[in-house]
Amino acid sequence: MFAYSTSSFTGSTLSVRSFSSDTTISNTFFNLPKNHVRGRLHAKKRNSQQAKRRNKRAPLRTHPQIPRQMSLFRNFFGGGQPDDDEDNGAEFVETLVERVETCSAPEDRRDALRALKGVAKQYRLAVGTMGMNAYIDVLETDRLNSETMTLVLDTLATVLSADDDSSESDELGERLAEMMIKRKGFIASVLAAVDQFDFGVRRTSVQLLSNLLRHRGTEVQNAILQQPAGLSKLVDIIHDNREVIRNEAILMICELSRANSQIQQLLAYDNIFNDLLNIIETEPLDSIVIEDCLFVMLNLLRKNSMNQQLFRENQLVARLGGILHTFLYGHEETEEVDVDSAEWPKQRTANVIFLLQIIRTLVSPDNNSQNTHAAQKVLNQTKILEELIRVLLSEIGASVEILTESIIVVAEAIRGNYTNQELFASTVLDNGEDAPRSSLVVLLISMTAEKQTYKLRCAVFYCFLSYLFDNEFGKTRIIETLLPNSQNQNNLTTGALIMQAISSAESVQAWFGCVTLMHCLYDVDHLCEQLLRVKLTVVADQQPELSLLDHVSQLLISAGNRRPQTRAGLLMLLGVWLQNCPMAVSAFMAKEDNLLYLTTNIVDECGEGSESEQQALRGLMAFVLLSCLKNIQEKDVRTSIETLISRRVGKEVVLSALEGLSRTEQFVRAAQKQQPSENNKNNLFLDFNFVKLFKSLEGTLAKQLKPNGEFNGSSNDSIIQSFKELIKRQDGDIAQLKQENKKMSTEIEKLTAEAQNKETERELEQLRIKLEESTSFKTQTEVLNSQLAEAQRLTQQWYAEAERYKQWAQQWQNYQLAQVPNAAEVGVTQLQQQVAELEQQLGYGYQAFEQQSQTILHYTAENAQLRERLVKADASISELTSKIAIENSQPSSNGVVENGDQKSDDELVKLKQEQEELLMLLADQHNKMSVYRRRLKSLGQPVTDDEDE
Repeated sequence: MFAYSTSSFTGSTLSVRSFSSDTTISNTFFNLPKNHVRGRLHAKKRNSQQAKRRNKRAPLRTHPQIPRQMSLFRNFFGGGQPDDDEDNGAEFVETLVERVETCSAPEDRRDALRALKGVAKQYRLAVGTMGMNAYIDVLETDRLNSETMTLVLDTLATVLSADDDSSESDELGERLAEMMIKRKGFIASVLAAVDQFDFGVRRTSVQLLSNLLRHRGTEVQNAILQQPAGLSKLVDIIHDNREVIRNEAILMICELSRANSQIQQLLAYDNIFNDLLNIIETEPLDSIVIEDCLFVMLNLLRKNSMNQQLFRENQLVARLGGILHTFLYGHEETEEVDVDSAEWPKQRTANVIFLLQIIRTLVSPDNNSQNTHAAQKVLNQTKILEELIRVLLSEIGASVEILTESIIVVAEAIRGNYTNQELFASTVLDNGEDAPRSSLVVLLISMTAEKQTYKLRCAVFYCFLSYLFDNEFGKTRIIETLLPNSQNQNNLTTGALIMQAISSAESVQAWFGCVTLMHCLYDVDHLCEQLLRVKLTVVADQQPELSLLDHVSQLLISAGNRRPQTRAGLLMLLGVWLQNCPMAVSAFMAKEDNLLYLTTNIVDECGEGSESEQQALRGLMAFVLLSCLKNIQEKDVRTSIETLISRRVGKEVVLSALEGLSRTEQFVRAAQKQQPSENNKNNLFLDFNFVKLFKSLEGTLAKQLKPNGEFNGSSNDSIIQSFKELIKRQDGDIAQLKQENKKMSTEIEKLTAEAQNKETERELEQLRIKLEESTSFKTQTEVLNSQLAEAQRLTQQWYAEAERYKQWAQQWQNYQLAQVPNAAEVGVTQLQQQVAELEQQLGYGYQAFEQQSQTILHYTAENAQLRERLVKADASISELTSKIAIENSQPSSNGVVENGDQKSDDELVKLKQEQEELLMLLADQHNKMSVYRRRLKSLGQPVTDDEDE
């Protein structure tokens, strides 16, 4: 007999050995965590032949210490109160494990392993812990028996997997996986099983590895790396011609390649990219296997410069282009998707998105600049960029998700690459109806369309900013479309669309327009002066025309303290425009309303928006105000403005507002990544490039008011502090939400308990009513049975008397004929008439008697049925009485008792009436017989005493 020794636990390591009755229990078990994760019940039917074989075997002994040891395992793996089902299951599992360890017949061992596999889902803890020695022994010594190996591997894979796909952690699976990995030689045995060609062994071993990696990824990865050629063996499974095993291997590689750069690099050197692409090219477009392959490639390429370089050097990017073309237009050019065709299947859409994410990973700004630039060049050479631009400008029936992802890929493919930027800008959409439109115009039209989804508009905005990134020529070309001498005044231009967006009443569109124009001026000072030449006609027949700077200022002033998102965009635009352009500053300060607005609203705390947004707006106003002060060249004007600021606001207030900008949540969020947030349009407040500009100029601007003083600007420490404060606020929100969730869960449990109590009370009341009805029915049935028995007794008595009277009449007739010879004929005639009358009466009596007998038989059968119902009622009464006793409730003694079976009472009354009529008939017959006796006496015939009686 083998089981777990209570003293064999060391840390989290379990061992198996023989134990005796005097086994001591270590006190360390009672300090273990008590979060018990039970295996959920998934009962599996047994094969009838296996059941017969088990029934023929003699019952095996069950060790008396198993329930106690299972309680120890519960304490170790997360304890909870045991139930009878678990204890019984532990005994059953221990019996099966003993059979595996002790039976010498291979058939018996297979049956025991098959039974363990059947209950592995139901009793994960018992099956996973008690049989570990037996499983290891099979894996090491029974490798040639493929059926046994398959059963063991499948059992281990089952106990590691929960019965649902919930995202919650499986603590029991974690502990079991840890126990398996720490067994010496376990991973080597599993890899040896993977190397076998048998279908069942290889498939289950791959599934077991996947589950182990899912629970204990780092430990399994290290163990595989320590095995000679362990990683190569796993990669070779992808070449298996059996698709089921190949697909399982792909899923296993997904887990194996997660968050381990060394394994990712080794997989790449094993030419796994080529193998995965071969699988993708042979699978249907709607296959989920393609998604799994692309996911593996994405894991291997993301943030891994060496793998990206290897991918490019092996000329695999071109193969991605061919696969993308196949996805978009079919396997043949003639199979191009119809514009009006139905939407793509969801799986095909998912496959295309994963493919686009791989391409995006190659050109991501997060890579080092050398890798990114090389990948951008390859995308241009392989025509993939051109293919993606066609997706943006044509209608191929792709979903919004694919279109959005394609725009982001194009954005990062052209970002900072002048050749790709020019290719993108020179692409024209010609639909044959309107004038040809450039890709930039098409993008801006989508960005300013309120009906488009926010994610698509945000992607378009990011793509346009990527076109402007380090592209001075592109910026100049856009600004030129706004100048008075532009040759495209009658056509829809990029400049006109940007002006339309800035003047929009929609806050998001106005923010997009302001930031787009701000990027056109970023790091290009001469364009700031060119932009002063732009004249606008806001109202028809307006004279004179309004300058763009005045228009922006009027929009800001008219917004007052409302529309914080629009105001943030306008202030950022003014801050960049006024930064290194004294002419723009002079024009801006010439309007007293502009200075009045800044000095008034910088201290206003009653505007729209959150407190953090109000603080960010005050910082932006301080940035614009100090930028103007910095670029004023006349000393007198500068002195007067400083005096005005000191009187109206105060220098410390302006500096405090400037410093507070870097501590806002909006500043921290914008500094994290270049791509704007796609989750919530309300998160659009500050721009990434503006944040960079602010951090570089914050100290310089502060010195405009405090030349000799120290200023704590947005240093790394302050930014870190801002992050800490943001995290602290978010932690507080999370804690509050958890508290509310806990409170709601308690209320739900309370309401559920109350509902269950009400349901129990309702059921008890129904049981009491049924009990009272059953008691009343039992009493009435007993009364009816007694009445029926009495009626049967009387009927039998009447039947005996009728037979007796018949015999007397026959004797009397014979006697009359013998004693009256002289009047024989007369007497015989009279007697014959009388006999005929009596026979007729007897016939009536017999007929009534037969009817009465049938009625008695009917009620006898009904009595039998009533007795059966009485037995069932007695059983129901016993059950109801036990339930009520359990609930500690006494049945109500004042309940309403319904009447008995009315139909049975009516039939009993009818039976009594018929019996009375029969009795009257017999009495009448008796009277006539008495008359005959008296007439015989009057004729001198002798009458015996018995007859007289």
